[in-house]
Amino acid sequence: MRTLKRLSLFLVPYWKTLLISAVLLLGRAGMDLAPPLFQKAIVDQIITRHELTHLGLLIGGLVGVYALQQIIFAGDSFIRHALGEKFILDLRVRLYAYLQRLSLSFFEQTSTGELMSRVTNDVNALENFVTHGSALTAVDLIRLCGGTVILFVLDARLALLVLLPVPILAVSLRYFNTRIRPVYRRVRARLGDINARLQDNLSGIQVIQAFVREERELQRFAAESENYYLARVQGIRYWSTFFPAMRFLASLGTVVVLSVGSIMVLRGMLSLGTLVAFLSYVVSFYEPVNRLTEVDNVFQEAIAAGERILELLDRTPEIEDAPDAIELPPIRGDVVFEHVHFRYGTGEEVLHDVSFRMAPGEVVALVGPSGAGKSSIANLLCRFYDPISGRILVDGHDLRRVKLASLRRQIAVVLQETFLFNTTVRENLLFAKPDATDEELIAAAQAAYAHEFIEALPRGYDTEIGERGVRLSGGQKQRLALARAILANPRILILDEATSSVDAEAEYLIQQALESVLKGRTALVIAHRLSTIRNADKIIALEDGRIIEIGDHRELMQRHGLYSQLYRRQLELAMVEELERDPSMNS
Repeated sequence: MRTLKRLSLFLVPYWKTLLISAVLLLGRAGMDLAPPLFQKAIVDQIITRHELTHLGLLIGGLVGVYALQQIIFAGDSFIRHALGEKFILDLRVRLYAYLQRLSLSFFEQTSTGELMSRVTNDVNALENFVTHGSALTAVDLIRLCGGTVILFVLDARLALLVLLPVPILAVSLRYFNTRIRPVYRRVRARLGDINARLQDNLSGIQVIQAFVREERELQRFAAESENYYLARVQGIRYWSTFFPAMRFLASLGTVVVLSVGSIMVLRGMLSLGTLVAFLSYVVSFYEPVNRLTEVDNVFQEAIAAGERILELLDRTPEIEDAPDAIELPPIRGDVVFEHVHFRYGTGEEVLHDVSFRMAPGEVVALVGPSGAGKSSIANLLCRFYDPISGRILVDGHDLRRVKLASLRRQIAVVLQETFLFNTTVRENLLFAKPDATDEELIAAAQAAYAHEFIEALPRGYDTEIGERGVRLSGGQKQRLALARAILANPRILILDEATSSVDAEAEYLIQQALESVLKGRTALVIAHRLSTIRNADKIIALEDGRIIEIGDHRELMQRHGLYSQLYRRQLELAMVEELERDPSMNS
């Protein structure tokens, strides 16, 4: 019930439309109750008395009631469905906006397919609740109350007989709810599993085909689909037996009224017109009762979907602006890490007492074996995560005390795993600066040595590159990502293995470009190819989350420490590879 109340609060912004709908619903319910009164008058005043004087007037009135009934229904139907669509639109946008506020850790723990299911399928499940469930419930409750009053006015004795099955219906409905609600929760969860599996497999279709695992993945998808099917069938089994039983019980009430009423008419205790009208109102009484039990089914689905939606909205972002956060002014790029300790979630600590400074305009390189903590430092600088202790300062401002957007607008990142959107080259570049001119686009592309291959594409900058840039090579994607970062004109530039997928020639060209691009900017460069960071102003060697040594290339090579070992090892591997390609060099 708490979930239903919270979902109902979402409708508060639409109170004006709801008020209009309520008036129409009231009129609709009133029109539904009027026809039996005309039928009673026709039987008692016209048929029984063989008097045709007022027949035309009564028939005209009845036709008018039916016409007005349909006019009200048309207006009510349009308003309710339009409201439902607007409600779903706003809720879906609200959910998406909220998802964008959640921290990276949330997305690392939740599959994309599961989130897609909540934003699409679960939100859609609420549409029936808004457009049909709530409105029909209101109409039926009005008809039920009005019909009950009229039944007692017509004949209190028969009215009491009509009410006999109601307690049984109420108890049965409560029992049904306790059984069906967990079933619908399972249905929503299983549908989320299907979407998660589908999204995962379609994203990894190349791997599936490369390892000839189509049949295995088909079986796994079929298993997920069967789990959803079984959950749905269990729900169908419940309501397909419950609702007919309820309708049968209600029909027994009509049989009792018809039996007792017939005896009363024959004994002169009740007029025939009253019995005819009474039977119509009995139908009007039980029809809402039956429909309320069926609408309850819609409510249970909505509650199951609503719980999953509210579960998302109840998630608190781990990283968000502090109440007193300030707008970060234009920065020079002075970065300081002070005794920073960090872990992902509840895992082991991955950074231990990390302290260093990046002066404005300084290029700092992070080196070390995999898992040393290099990417963690980059993530902390962007404030995708917060340290568990210590602090990070930019131009003297603690990152926890500044607004996220104002920080990230002055930082650009080029990741090792390049992500490009399923749109044109131009749109991907404009993501960094939506108001950039063509001249700025081309200059950024030229700086990243991407302009030449872009021009060679079928439609140049307007070429669609496919999902995640599938129509481009790895090197092309990375150069495009670098151009995007350059276009953002950041004060701090983070390059996380930004040249890992380019060939030697492209890497050389990009390195030449970076020399001019990085001038005046503070840059954090993460690289496994140590030859690419020889000219860095400062090199920080990390191992097991700790800083082992800091210095420039010459200083670290003279110390014969971790950096020197890594560098010499890469040189040896490069020589071995060169010899394998050209054995004549060994002679």
